[in-house]
Amino acid sequence: MELPQSGLITQELIDQLVAANGEQEASEWIQKQRTVLLSHPGQVFSGQLRRYETKRKVGNTPLYWWWEKEFVKTAGISFFHRFRAIDQMNVACSVTTLTTVLPPRKKLPFFITRRPNQYFSVPSEKDRQLLKRQYQISEDRIFVARPTIRRFLHFQPVERKARPLAVFLVGERETTVQLPKLLRIIKARFPRFETKVIQLKNKEGFGPQEWLQLLAQAELCFYLTAKPFDWGTLALESLYHKIPTFYLEEHGSLSESLPHSRLKLNRFLVEQPELDQLKAETETAWETLNTAGTFARLGLANQYRVIYQEILP
Repeated sequence: MELPQSGLITQELIDQLVAANGEQEASEWIQKQRTVLLSHPGQVFSGQLRRYETKRKVGNTPLYWWWEKEFVKTAGISFFHRFRAIDQMNVACSVTTLTTVLPPRKKLPFFITRRPNQYFSVPSEKDRQLLKRQYQISEDRIFVARPTIRRFLHFQPVERKARPLAVFLVGERETTVQLPKLLRIIKARFPRFETKVIQLKNKEGFGPQEWLQLLAQAELCFYLTAKPFDWGTLALESLYHKIPTFYLEEHGSLSESLPHSRLKLNRFLVEQPELDQLKAETETAWETLNTAGTFARLGLANQYRVIYQEILP
């Protein structure tokens, strides 16, 4: 849970699956309490699940690989769903395994497992093709789960504050070099706006309370990362609150969800539209995402239940 992307997606899927048990038909693993949740002590999840707690961090060492294999063996499970940065995949487990692939912590690895009992979930077709092309993984073992917003946003409305703010969510070093230019543009185009830069690698700042406070002030949001397997959750949540949110054209899931949007960063830099135009474009993006199910309360759970059914008899 060191990367915010990992924490957001892992926690959200588990909470949605548990919530689905009360709102509609859930997966049989949740209904029949056949799910074992591997977690760190102190993590809070909705509902009552069988838990196996450990302080051990995911790593690439042989010691961790051995520990994970032993856990799978001793926990008596027949299916293992894990969340991993692509450069922390490590050795394949003996049971059927679904890995939700997350952005690399450093760089793309040279090799990942191709065992036939290993399945993968990625946030975009672009990422799916990368796994297929670069790692020779059969396409029928790669599922695309479209990113959604977190469920809590439906129950905690944002009260807009008067202080206008431009938020910059910055990823890898390659995107950081664009930051000074963007800051100058915002200063010139919107002199009333204050600016706030947040590194996506931060461990804090994206929990419900802190994130809602930030959204309450934001008038513009820049999501500056193009890493493979990035889920773009924070950008989607900003758009859910109808905040003009700009993203890189190279970002797989955001570009596929909004392929013709003027909210792509390169278009903003060229056209530099007025704030009213940006808000109108954001309304269009909101309608597109809403129609696609991006804002559904159980959108992630519904997709993963289908994936589970396809993998397991």
